[in-house]
Order: sequence, then structure tokens, then C-alpha cells
Amino acid sequence: MDMKINFLPAKTWNWLRMNETEVKQVKADRQALEKEEIPETFAVEASTLEPIKTGMGPDMDKLAEQSGFAAKVYRMPAGIKEAAALRLGFVCKDQTASLDLIDLIAEENSEMTVVMDYASDADAEGLCSVRTRVKVGKGALLRLVQIDCLGKGFRVLNDVGSICEDQGRIEMVHIFLGGGKIYQGCQTELLGNESSLQSDIGYLLQDDQRLDMNYVALHEGKRTNSEINASGVLKDASSKLFRGTIDFQHGSAESVGAEKEDVLLMGDDVVNQTIPLILCAEEDVKGSHGASIGQLDEETLFYMQARGISEEQAYALMADARIEAVCQKIPDETAQKLVKAYLGGDAADECEKNS
Repeated sequence: MDMKINFLPAKTWNWLRMNETEVKQVKADRQALEKEEIPETFAVEASTLEPIKTGMGPDMDKLAEQSGFAAKVYRMPAGIKEAAALRLGFVCKDQTASLDLIDLIAEENSEMTVVMDYASDADAEGLCSVRTRVKVGKGALLRLVQIDCLGKGFRVLNDVGSICEDQGRIEMVHIFLGGGKIYQGCQTELLGNESSLQSDIGYLLQDDQRLDMNYVALHEGKRTNSEINASGVLKDASSKLFRGTIDFQHGSAESVGAEKEDVLLMGDDVVNQTIPLILCAEEDVKGSHGASIGQLDEETLFYMQARGISEEQAYALMADARIEAVCQKIPDETAQKLVKAYLGGDAADECEKNS
């Protein structure tokens, strides 16, 4: 099917071509989930959640329905706080198109951590699609880490939708390193009072990689809080489109939302597009957004060169530092090592070995 995804909640000028994205000839002929490490406290089910809106939009649900694949549900029972992470490894094969449907449920006053990584051979080509739906109960905490280590010949559709009840917390870390064309959608509904979202995004794009993102934080309950931080590097002829929306809906009084982006440009042919958006239907709220986009400033570069560091080395160090800063927010040492192995060389092979 041909899909339209990543809709901007409030449209801008059509000539900018940022209101939505078209993805052609999407299909699914297999599932890629091959590796599971499931702590004993998790319950694994075959049932599905009630419909949850995701960042990509309804076409992802249509794809799921057409595929005939069932969602796999991982549930943390009420009151259980599990320190060990649930690990899900998706191994994508050359010349295949996969779709995996994952539902995560953290019941009242529980805590759970989920690490999902996507891997393939370095020279493999294909399509990797994953839809993840999340429900966080009252007073619960869910940490979700998703790491893209795919080969540069893959198209990637990574879609997330989540809802959060009273005093529930969602902490997400997304790291994009592999894939050729990467499409990321993420929408979180802060339904309950004093619920919160912390979202950290890191990316390193090289050659002609393209990353298309749509992040939406919907504030519905009172005294809700959201923070969306994106930090990345664009090299060579790579490109990135970031849509970041904070939506204060009626009834979300005393809520706070913040969005920040930091982009390092390391090539004359890179393309960087950013469209921050704050929507407001409530008076007593605070929303902010900011962006730092550009090359290394001359003062920093001079400081490094005075200490024997070349311009090329200086940029490499700063690029690694941005990814490292996001990596440090991953609440799992094994997942941190996975990212560092990819950056250190042997790329997808290392990712597949460690997933």
C-alpha cells in the first residue's frame, strides 16, 4: 500500500512539503522479532490493547490490519517494580519486508524497562516496520528504548503511540544510526493529572540517509509535563525533518511543555528542516521551544586546534559527544554498549551479535 504518515497537527504552507510524508509500496510479508529476554515478572499475552493513536497516523493501523499479524503484549502486573529490562531483538533479513506489532502495559504503580533494537547485515536491503503501543497506568513508570542499527539499504518505519494515566510517567530514548530512509512517529497522550513524558532523541546521519520525524505531546490532564529533546549530527548529503508539537488541550491547566533541538551540521550538502509547534486551548500553561543549529563555532574550533586536534578530529569528537550524551540516558548498560559498538565499527554485525 501507499501510505501518508507523520501528519503535522496544524498545517503550515503546502509548498514547504512538511505537512505530511508519503511512503510508497509498503508491505509486510514476515515478522522480524527473533530474540526475547523476558524477566519472570512480565506477563506475555496474545490479546490486544484498545485503539491508541500513534505518531504516524491511521495508515499504520491499516497496514497492521492488512498484514493479519497479531500484536504481542507484554504486561507488568500492578505493584511490581522490575529492574531487569525486557529485551526484544528484531533481525531483518535481506530483501524482506517485516512488520511487528508490540503492545506494552504497565499496570498501576508498576515499573518496567523495555529495550528494542533493530539489526541487519550491513549490506542488506528491505523494509523494517514496527508499531509499538504503550499504556501506563496510575502511578506507573515505563522506560522505552529503541535503537536502529540497520543496514543503509533499509527503509524503517518506527511508530509509537502511548497513553498515560494519573501520575504515570513515560521515559523514551530513540537512537537512529542505521537505515537509509527512516520514518519515526511518536504521539503521547497525557490523559491523567500529573502525568509526564520525557523523550530523548539522538541521531547520526551520513551519506544520503534521511530521517523524517513527528513527535506529539498531547496535554489533557492537569499539571502534566512533557519534555522533548533532540540532538543529532548531519554529515555528507544527509537530511532530516523534525516535527515537534506540544498541544495544550482544554482542561490541561498548570501544565508545562518544553522542546529543544541541537543539530551539528558537518557537510555543505546536508538538509536540515525543523518545525516546532505549540498549540494552546488552555490559559494557565507554559510552553517553550528552542533550537541550536549550525557548525562548530570558531572559538571552540580554535581551542581544540591549539591543543593539536585537527578540524576533522574536532568535528568527530563533537559528533560522538552528542550521541554519547543521549546514550547516557539509556537506563541499561547492555543497550549502551550496543550503541557504542555500532559507532565503533563493524556496524550492523556488532548490533546483531549483541541484540
